[in-house]
Amino acid sequence: SKGEARKRFVVPEDTKVALYIGGIGGWNGTDTLFEASRLMGENVRVVVIGKADTALHAKYPEVLFLGERPYGEIADNQQAGDVLVLPTSSRSIVGMRFTSPLKLFTYMASGVPIVASDVSSTREVLGDKGAFWFTADDAESLAKAIREAVNDPQGRERAQVALGAVRGYTWDARAQAILAFV
Repeated sequence: SKGEARKRFVVPEDTKVALYIGGIGGWNGTDTLFEASRLMGENVRVVVIGKADTALHAKYPEVLFLGERPYGEIADNQQAGDVLVLPTSSRSIVGMRFTSPLKLFTYMASGVPIVASDVSSTREVLGDKGAFWFTADDAESLAKAIREAVNDPQGRERAQVALGAVRGYTWDARAQAILAFV
């Protein structure tokens, strides 16, 4: 449950959590997320699961860095978030057009609302209604989208759109699409 996940992470129940799970740096866009954390206000906390060096801890004290966690915990860990953040950078052609990060699909399967940068590689998968969108590499836009998402009572509806869409991206569905193409 969300409560059990929050206790493991030592995050108060009344705090809204914007959770990121994954690699730090590069086309992942985490620099934008860290800058956005400074704009969140007191009732929203950015929480990061991933390998972060001590310099990041010092530079961004408003971010709760939890370090790496076993992949087998991902479904439980995602439940701690009020939103899951996918801040893909548009500064890299890989991130903007060609990537299809596994975290996107695990986020979609979680049933938790997603806040995602508006890059074609992500929008192609989620569609217009599958996420709360923000302008890539824009910390103010990201902070605004997170605040909107954690306070939107219809956020779960977007999460359900993403959950429905992820069913089309199973390995079986992919194999069927390839066979149909061939």
